[in-house]
Amino acid sequence: MVWQREDKSAYENFLEKHKAILVFFMFLFVCLSIRLFYFQIIKGNKYRDISEQQRIHNTHERAPRGIIYSADNLPFAENKFTYVALYHPYERHLRPSEQIIQELNKILGREIKPTVDKNWRYGRVIKLADNLSMEEMFKLQEKKLSLKGVAVAKEPSRVYCFPEVISHIIGYTSEVRSDEIDNLAEHGYKMGDYIGRGGIEQTYDQYLQGKDGGWQIEVNARGYQVKAFKYIAPEVGASVYSTVDLKLQQVAYDALNNSDTGLGAAVVLDAKTGAVKALASCPGFDINTVGNREFSKYLKDKRLPLFNRALQALYPPGSIFKIITFAAAVDILNIDPSETVECTGSFELGDRHYVCWNKLGHGKMDIISATARSCNIYFYQLGLRLGVRNLEKYAKKFCLGQKTGIDLPNEKTGFVPNPEWKKTKMKMPWLQGDTVIFSIGQGALWSTPLQMAYMMSVVANKGVHRKPYIVDRVVDSGDNEVYKHELELVDELKLSDSSWTLLHKALLETVENGTGRRCKLPGIKVAGKTGTAQNPQGKDHAWFVSYAPADNPELVMAIIVEHGGGGGINAITSSGLSAGA
Repeated sequence: MVWQREDKSAYENFLEKHKAILVFFMFLFVCLSIRLFYFQIIKGNKYRDISEQQRIHNTHERAPRGIIYSADNLPFAENKFTYVALYHPYERHLRPSEQIIQELNKILGREIKPTVDKNWRYGRVIKLADNLSMEEMFKLQEKKLSLKGVAVAKEPSRVYCFPEVISHIIGYTSEVRSDEIDNLAEHGYKMGDYIGRGGIEQTYDQYLQGKDGGWQIEVNARGYQVKAFKYIAPEVGASVYSTVDLKLQQVAYDALNNSDTGLGAAVVLDAKTGAVKALASCPGFDINTVGNREFSKYLKDKRLPLFNRALQALYPPGSIFKIITFAAAVDILNIDPSETVECTGSFELGDRHYVCWNKLGHGKMDIISATARSCNIYFYQLGLRLGVRNLEKYAKKFCLGQKTGIDLPNEKTGFVPNPEWKKTKMKMPWLQGDTVIFSIGQGALWSTPLQMAYMMSVVANKGVHRKPYIVDRVVDSGDNEVYKHELELVDELKLSDSSWTLLHKALLETVENGTGRRCKLPGIKVAGKTGTAQNPQGKDHAWFVSYAPADNPELVMAIIVEHGGGGGINAITSSGLSAGA
């Protein structure tokens, strides 16, 4: 019958649908099993670690930074420990109550605004106040039961000895900024860490940074603290031993500070190794005030105390560039030491009139006497004979127009002009008049005091370039030497022995009977050169460079007094380094 056939068809249709449903559920079961196998077996260790990390929270205790020492093992930068008030939400999303805040304000006498810090929303520890006095710390401990979630912890902070004197050598530290964290995270830094800014603190930050410690705290599934079960002691950073002689550094800074202008820089190098014995920039600033209200006065000071003049200030070298002109002339022109030039006090070149600093003239000058008395007329004519290309070439041979490579940040390059630069920059051809002023260190020639000290070290070492450095070694907390400076021969300027002898004789004569005679010392021979750098924006700058003892150089020095006038008077008398050395 028809109805029997319809029942059979419906039953068969039902069986097909039932089979399809069973296959579908079996497929889902297989997929679920494979997925569980992937998570539990293949990726089991990874997700177990993630789960463990979520179960264990770390409260960080900041590690003290390493100590920075002088060459005679006196501390330049060390640590002191201060107390801070912390708040740890004992329930997630719970910020400090108004009652707790009012109580803290009353005890500490300062206004606390925890709403600015959003960390409480995520159950993280936040800092409520720092630099607590012992009295404040004890008061908070007494109120511990009523100040729920508030704890007192000990935290290291940086303290600097002789802060103004060493400010540009050491630098300072500050907290990592939010705009820096993306770049610094790959090096292990996190928000709340402190990083070196400027000086040794910045260059050797990787060594000075210690390893943070703290408690490992177990939390439950809701993020609430259950117990603290493991304490990891912080590890202090490595100690950095600099090459700076504190006595010499103090003498240099005080002399600059007591000069007529109180502005300038001094660099003293070990002639044999390139080690920095003193590097002073005046005025300095109190690095212990960084981050405090008192620090704002340095930001407003028009004398620019934050500016490291020894590495960053660019000045015309003036007459001390005559050392380079001298070296080029004896090497290329084979100058006869007895050959003389008449100095009448002026020099005509085309329709231009150039003068000597001695308007009455020096009379007949040979290369020794012209250097000793810094005769411009002699060096004008010497420069014209050499030409701009040779002056440029030898300026670069003495490391002008390039960084010395010292292990301090933000060193400036300086600049050595040439015809191509003038044509590009000023749309004008190079003239002989440009060569004339180039030969005595004026014009668009710029150098730093460090470069001038480096130039003098090349002379003292008869052409050997020793890279200057300021850190001798780094020793970790286990007394293991993790870094040791190796003397580096950068280059060598080859002149004949007779040429070096002639140059040394001229520099010795400068101090014995010439413009540098104020630097004569009893019992020790000093070789040097004075310089006066013209300054279109005010009084001339005063230069003096030297090395001593002249027969076996141990120290090399370069000093500049901004707006100091003549180098033969002000740079020497203001430096005070003669007696200090």
